[in-house]
Amino acid sequence: MRERRLLLRSRVALVTALVVALGIIVVSVFAWFGADVTMRRQIDVSLQTSSPAKELKKPGVDPESLCGSEQDKEGYQKYIVGVQLLRPNGTTCCPKGVDKVKLGPRDREPVPTFRDGMTYGHVGVRVLVEPIGAGYSVVTSRSTADVRDTLRQLGTVLAIVSVVGVLVAAVSGLLLTRLALRPVERLTKTVEHIAETEDLAAPVDVRGRDEIGRLGRAFSRMTKALAESRKRQQDLVADAAHELRTPLTSMRTNVDLLVRSEKTGRSIPDEQRRALLASLQDQARELGDLVGELVVLARDEHETERVPVSMGAVVERAVERARARARGHVFDVHSQPWTVVGDPGELERAVLNLLDNAVKFSPPSSTVRIHSVAGEITVADAGQGIARDERAMVFQRFWRSESARSLPGSGLGLAIVAQTAAAHGGSVEFVEPIDGIGATVRFRLPVGRPDL
Repeated sequence: MRERRLLLRSRVALVTALVVALGIIVVSVFAWFGADVTMRRQIDVSLQTSSPAKELKKPGVDPESLCGSEQDKEGYQKYIVGVQLLRPNGTTCCPKGVDKVKLGPRDREPVPTFRDGMTYGHVGVRVLVEPIGAGYSVVTSRSTADVRDTLRQLGTVLAIVSVVGVLVAAVSGLLLTRLALRPVERLTKTVEHIAETEDLAAPVDVRGRDEIGRLGRAFSRMTKALAESRKRQQDLVADAAHELRTPLTSMRTNVDLLVRSEKTGRSIPDEQRRALLASLQDQARELGDLVGELVVLARDEHETERVPVSMGAVVERAVERARARARGHVFDVHSQPWTVVGDPGELERAVLNLLDNAVKFSPPSSTVRIHSVAGEITVADAGQGIARDERAMVFQRFWRSESARSLPGSGLGLAIVAQTAAAHGGSVEFVEPIDGIGATVRFRLPVGRPDL
């Protein structure tokens, strides 16, 4: 059996109705008990005002005179049931025409006492018992029928108000939540559309400055970021496919020549065979370097490690590796100790790419200058330099100038440097060459930022 679930607006309306119902019930209960207490206090005040105890306490007044008097119940006081005398021997008497109240042993209290009681006519009364001396007490009573009727009517009214209030709260809550959650419903439909169609360019209807508006804007930024990430991946795949096509075609051609030679039995001259194998070796190495660089570019910047890194040690290791690759070149290093919070492997790779790039464009046996101070590393070569209008494009993936197309490389080295700089909160740029010779690259990084 399929599980049935309430919609969010229905749950909100139900909770609202329950909260309102609880509030109305609490208020009604307090109102009812408050009315009960207030009306009983009014009866008590009325009993104190109407009691003949003060008159009977006066000197020379016989308490028994109360029993022999003619008393009209309606004339005495409209709401008074009667007045009754409690004798020392436990007997009672009352004026003619007045209902007699049922009394007990507790009614012989030495102080005035209020209590609820009944008459012999089964009429509910409120009783005030006041001692007047010589063992006598005066019992003044008043009917509580009007209080009961009023409380009964009040209870009926409060019950009706509670039911109506709960219904109104439920309907109002449903309407208000439907109105309030309309932006959420629009956003939900957009999310469902994107999930079904994978159309990250679908517009997100964002309105207002409240939490729902913030949610919509955050979701819009997320879809834009995902769309940009997808586009970068597609561009990377397209560029990689384009760049891989050339070495793979060349390798296939050379392999086909070797296979054809084996099948036909026509041997290839040793010199040409050695050249083919050397070319295959170079192409395989170039292909491996290209794949490694693509893997680096495809990494998410959130995967970057964050540890304190000594840039002096990074520069030293990168220079050692560059010297091993570039025999005959001179590396003039001026390095000061400073620290960056980041990934030591990525930083070393970036510095090594700058050195390899400088070696590639420098004449044989030339000098590559490295200047490392707090916040930046500058690498200068002795080559022909780079035109101003091409300096910004050098850091794009697979971009190579016309003069560099014949040189080895994939065009990804400086792109990796730019990505590493951005991932560490820094930047990289070509600046005016030192002494007007060659090209100079400045690699900037924040010094010792623990929040990276």
